[in-house]
This record gives sequence, C-alpha cells and structure tokens, in this order.
Amino acid sequence: MEVSRHDAIEKDFRALRRSAAPQESLEAWERLFCLKGLRETPAIDAFPGFGGRKIFKGRVVPLKENVGKSKGYRVIFEMIGESHCNILVFSRHGVYHSETDLMALIKERLN
Repeated sequence: MEVSRHDAIEKDFRALRRSAAPQESLEAWERLFCLKGLRETPAIDAFPGFGGRKIFKGRVVPLKENVGKSKGYRVIFEMIGESHCNILVFSRHGVYHSETDLMALIKERLN
C-alpha cells in the first residue's frame, strides 16, 4: 500500500499547532494503514457525496494525549486504485465549522 499526502496537509498541521503530536499521530496511522490496508484498518468508513470517487474517512488516535479516537484526529483520503491512498484532509473536530465546510474543503482539494 502506498500513501501520499495532498500538498495542503502542511496547512492542516499548522491549524493543529496546539495539539501535542499531530504529525506523529498521522505517521503512525499511515504505518498501520500500509500494514493492514483499507479493509482491516479500524475506524474507516466511506464518505458519501463524491460521486464515483472513493473517498473515506478515518479516525486517528492522538499520540501523547490521554484521549480516545472520538476526541482525536480525522483523516479524509481518496483511494486511487487498489494500492494507493492520497490523504486529502487531516483535522480535528472544531477546526472546521460545519460538515458543509469540510465537504467544500475536500472538493477543493480534489480539484
């Protein structure tokens, strides 16, 4: 499994600067995803509303914080073929104002 990141992920990290270890948390999730794949990685669901594109959302456990997945990070990614994943958005609840804002951000990054 190959994982790549959208160019704007660095902007997402800057928005999470108050969090303890966002970059390390995403890297740990990427390693798990590469090892387990789409079907076996826990907490991944399809993200509807993008037509024929295979967009998924997943939860990332925050490292160096004493909280669970629900208070953790959210990763949105597109599957390109069977073995390539492109991470589009890495965020935390509250960084974007509504689900509509998140959908608009995803659509912007898909273009």
